[in-house]
Amino acid sequence: MVEKEIITLLRHKRHDWMNQIQLIQGYASLGKQERLMDQIEELITESEYERKLLNSNAVQFPLWLLSFNWNHEQFRLKYVVKDELDLSRHDEKLTALAKRMLELIDDHTLEDELYEGTVHLYQGFDSGSIGLSWEWEGQLHNGESLKQRLNNEGFIATVFEDQELSIEMMIG
Repeated sequence: MVEKEIITLLRHKRHDWMNQIQLIQGYASLGKQERLMDQIEELITESEYERKLLNSNAVQFPLWLLSFNWNHEQFRLKYVVKDELDLSRHDEKLTALAKRMLELIDDHTLEDELYEGTVHLYQGFDSGSIGLSWEWEGQLHNGESLKQRLNNEGFIATVFEDQELSIEMMIG
């Protein structure tokens, strides 16, 4: 990663932190104690997930996740890292599979639709495997075709009424 990309990444990260701080400040100034505490708790949780991701001994996949929302206008992605994970052995494969999954989804998106997703990363059945569970919401064009394409490429996909997409991946 060149210096310019690092500065861009830091600029985006700073912008996100400032947005969260402004929300906290707004709730505090309005005396909305419950919303304030919810926002602080959400910030703590997101920071813990980010810590686990950054400590995963991987480079490519964490960078792809951290920069995802800045690089994809039509998508918003949150991540949940449930366990302390070592992704180093799977870094390139995780990144390649995530990019491929997104390419396939992108072929079935509508122009003005926003697609919101969450990916859960967790320890697989044995210490060497990693599980990923992706949930996407947004109107899909021909969701059944997308499901078939994903399943044909080794993903485990389910589509609900062309509105919700669930994808499971196990890498071991």
